[in-house]
Amino acid sequence: MTVDWNSLVQNAMKVRPQLDLPRRLKLPVLPQSVVEFTAISEKPDVGPQELAAPIEADSALTSELLRQVNSVGTGLRQRVSSVAQAINLFGPRRTKTLVLTCALQTAKAGMKSQLINATQFQKENRIRAIFAREAARGAEVDIEVAYTAGLLQDFLLPLLTDAFHSDYQKLFQEERELVEKERERFGWDHAQIAAGLMHDWGFPGELVASVLLHHSLDQVTLDPALRESTVSAAIAAAALPDCLCQSPQGFETLLFLQDVLPDFCFLEVANLVDEELAGADGHRGQETTLCERLGNLAIENLEQRRIDRVHRHKQLGNYTLEEQIGEGGMGVVYRARHCMLKRPAAVKLLHSMKLGPDSLARFESEVQLTCQLTSPHTIAVYDYGVTAEGLFYYAMEYLDGINLGQLVRDYGPQSSGRVIHLLQQACSSLAEAHAAGLIHRDLKPDNLMLCYRGGIPDMLKVLDFGLARVVSDHPERDQLPQGLSGTPHYMPPEAISTPNKIDARSDLYSLGAVAYCLLTGLPVFSGDNILEILRQHSSVVPKSPSERLGIAVDADLEAIVMQCLAKQPTDRPKNAQELSRMLSHCESATAWGNEEAADWWSRREAFIRTNGPTSPGAFEPTRVIGI
Repeated sequence: MTVDWNSLVQNAMKVRPQLDLPRRLKLPVLPQSVVEFTAISEKPDVGPQELAAPIEADSALTSELLRQVNSVGTGLRQRVSSVAQAINLFGPRRTKTLVLTCALQTAKAGMKSQLINATQFQKENRIRAIFAREAARGAEVDIEVAYTAGLLQDFLLPLLTDAFHSDYQKLFQEERELVEKERERFGWDHAQIAAGLMHDWGFPGELVASVLLHHSLDQVTLDPALRESTVSAAIAAAALPDCLCQSPQGFETLLFLQDVLPDFCFLEVANLVDEELAGADGHRGQETTLCERLGNLAIENLEQRRIDRVHRHKQLGNYTLEEQIGEGGMGVVYRARHCMLKRPAAVKLLHSMKLGPDSLARFESEVQLTCQLTSPHTIAVYDYGVTAEGLFYYAMEYLDGINLGQLVRDYGPQSSGRVIHLLQQACSSLAEAHAAGLIHRDLKPDNLMLCYRGGIPDMLKVLDFGLARVVSDHPERDQLPQGLSGTPHYMPPEAISTPNKIDARSDLYSLGAVAYCLLTGLPVFSGDNILEILRQHSSVVPKSPSERLGIAVDADLEAIVMQCLAKQPTDRPKNAQELSRMLSHCESATAWGNEEAADWWSRREAFIRTNGPTSPGAFEPTRVIGI
């Protein structure tokens, strides 16, 4: 079966979208050297040297052309070293395609975008091009067209994301296919704009169509002629994971193509890509290979299917799942109810791919220890187990309240008396946990829940010992690989520099950072990125809450908070009991009690009844266990 590529492209161009770029930004124009090359190539009996002359006058274009010629993978025994040699080998028509490709690649080098890492983007273009070429080789279709399509399918994204920066910034936050979001927002997508430009420049119809349709899976697979062409190779390359997350369902696309395309196995193709890159780049160090990335996606896909089955059947052990109430890096949380006791619970289903066999065993040990904690200020763990699908879960008490992060966001900085009241409850929880050998490692406002519970207002609960680590006398446990764990705004210096050497005083640093946030409404440090925040925690002395807030904070409480934030653990309170004792001696230690707390909760409840849960200053209680 054959495809009339020119008709296909012409029909697509009839409804070609118009790109309304700001006037200061222009789409790339055809270089004069390429215009001259094209004109000369139309002459009869033109020789390679005469045809090569306009290209060789452009050194950047010549360099890019020779690189492309030697990258297409034509099986040449020796490298091509001149434009005339390339013309002799490929002929004028094929050389013209390569020249046009190189002109676009050269133009792309000047495109910059704050939303795209240029180095990573270039690497991924190369990977896609090789992947498309090898997929085309297996399908016995034109490998040069497939390689070029993989190279050019996203070449305009830096320009577009720069021209429409705020739009794309929002689009990248949505987990949908990028082209779907572009069509919804602009009325066009980057594939259409790139194909239109290539058509104007005079690229061959098959190549233009391969770029135009590289995200059009349904259209291509329903047409047998297209399915058996280079377009399928371009679609397979477009499904690979990339820094822009263009195709969240890309792995499913690869699985589908593997089912419908004869002799296509994406892992075999990925292995060929990895072998070529390793051979070209030498030792690639710790860089993750394409096979590894696809393998991780396969695990994630299997994991999601397991979770979907659990969600579909609404059952985990003795618990009936009622609704999903939260999701985080470690797992999914459901509101649930015990089948026989009818007691409400929060059930956390862990992402097993985040936990290897050793860490899963360690996590199970820590849950067993957490179950033994009896402080009323530690969330109670009722049960844990493993599903038939091999997913680890545990059930906790279900809390109805707001976390301290929401408290600050909705009601601003808190009084010294209330901050002391809340910190002392947290100390009660930590004192017991530390005595049992558990370090929380992720104390932050969102992991401290405030409830009206058991008739007690302002009851604080410490949530989620999911990052907790057993402190053991056995060296082999502490020698387990440890990465950075925690939340950057609340991470103690030693967790950054020597994560294997944290202890109970590390939690006191994080609790001090929480207190700082409660007093000021701000984190201890802010920065443009995570590394900057971590650097400040490691080496910068923070401003006092009074200085940061511009209003005097009780001097005795401020001194305690700053002591908790000391860079050296030995300069902090030695344990949670001592911190609680120090707080009890503060001038405002008795300024907030049950009477003040009950009044606050009563006024809040009345405000919500009158104004609604979404009114400014009011917030509906969040039924989420910290994740």
